[in-house]
Amino acid sequence: MNGKKSKHIFLLTVKYILLAVFFLYTVFPFFWLLLTSLKGSREIYEFPVHYLPRKATLENYREVMQMGDFGKYICNSLFIALAGACLTVLIAGMSAYILSRMEFRSKPVIFMIYMMTQMLPSAVGFAPLYILMTRLGMVDRLFTVVLILTGGQIPFGTILLIGFMKGIPRALEESALLDGCGRMKTYFTIVMPLARAGLFSVFIFVFLACWNDVYTSVLYINSAAKKTLTVAIYSMIGKYDINWGSVAAGTLIAMAPAILLFGFMKEVFVENIAGAVKE
Repeated sequence: MNGKKSKHIFLLTVKYILLAVFFLYTVFPFFWLLLTSLKGSREIYEFPVHYLPRKATLENYREVMQMGDFGKYICNSLFIALAGACLTVLIAGMSAYILSRMEFRSKPVIFMIYMMTQMLPSAVGFAPLYILMTRLGMVDRLFTVVLILTGGQIPFGTILLIGFMKGIPRALEESALLDGCGRMKTYFTIVMPLARAGLFSVFIFVFLACWNDVYTSVLYINSAAKKTLTVAIYSMIGKYDINWGSVAAGTLIAMAPAILLFGFMKEVFVENIAGAVKE
């Protein structure tokens, strides 16, 4: 009995030690960013390294706020993230509903294409898409960035939602169809409210992906007024020098939406993952 108890205590101790190590490994980069953002430029480059700032300063945050049209950069990022997330939820939701409810000959092919897109790096499509958008005269437009990002996220959102859609009872839809509802009305009035946890989770994923995007915005946006927040932070990295204090401060500001979204919607997120996995 004592042997079993000792073994249980030992395993529990090992588990908590591993969790503590993983926690420190995960949190340390954010902690280091915070400390760097509070240091002056001289102190950042001092050797030996001083981990805690001798005199904390908000100068880096002020410098970031005064960099160009900072408010405009945030608005541009919000527009791209919100538009991309809403479009993806709308299209991926309907796509997942069709693939989970209807049987047709090309269904396996469509699903396989969706799966294949997740195996390819996004950089594969940069050159052909840029040539296409240039010929269409759609370069240097925020909505072009929205379209590119949405197209890349639709397969992921569809795959995530299929399992969740399968968990919704068909009887509810059949009752609505018998009452005279069409497929579209049934989807928007019956299926969407029941699938809101899944749709919210896709919204979170896509919002963060669009918010954190750098390369698509750098590739398609040329005007300074249309820069996104991540591109503005990226522009702090010069050819011969890097202002690490401002980069750290800007990165922490850019991380705020991610922290807030997961903080407010973590229960919805976990519910959807559980619903998708059980199928």
